[in-house]
Amino acid sequence: MLDNMSSAWQGFLIILGVGIVILAVAALADRRTRRRGEGALVNQSSEHNASSGQAVPNYTTMTELLRRSSPTRSGAPAEAALRNAPSVALTLASPALNNDSRRCLATDPRVLVCDDPVTTVRELVPIWGLLPPGQAVTIAAPAFDAAVIDAAVANTRAGTRLVQAVVGEAAARAELASLTGATAVEHADLQAGGVSLTALGHATLISADAAASLVAV
Repeated sequence: MLDNMSSAWQGFLIILGVGIVILAVAALADRRTRRRGEGALVNQSSEHNASSGQAVPNYTTMTELLRRSSPTRSGAPAEAALRNAPSVALTLASPALNNDSRRCLATDPRVLVCDDPVTTVRELVPIWGLLPPGQAVTIAAPAFDAAVIDAAVANTRAGTRLVQAVVGEAAARAELASLTGATAVEHADLQAGGVSLTALGHATLISADAAASLVAV
């Protein structure tokens, strides 16, 4: 009888041990899956750029954002440059993009003008890969997906790249393109990664807030 009880306990302990091992393996696999999901966009973009010979762009996700910078006020040179700058009816896509009191101030930005809403970060990563690290970029579009705004905020506050997202009607976007020398791009070109540097405009300084954008060229 004691032998039977001993065998039963041994069987129970073996089953318990196997169960604990299975739970541990499942937890580890779930953790790895979450990590892959968080980094999937960056990894896929890096592989694409590496295979095509493009430089891998610096890119920060919201989950990688470990510090938040406080808004700073611009100095007299910026205010002087903006004093007589044309005002364009393009408004800042989100107040979270503010980096200078109640506005977003982009110095020496390259300018991307989009004919259609920007729906995924993936559409912008190839363009960022064409730009040197730290290069500010102003993106004008009819609308931005919330995830795109999150990525713009993360990169701006982490100091990876200042991304100034502005929204407005077609006439206002066309005015920005005319002022900065940009060529409007279609959604299909963004999705295909077919936007070249020649399509990007340039400005000396762009100040965007909830009312309008001042564009110093």
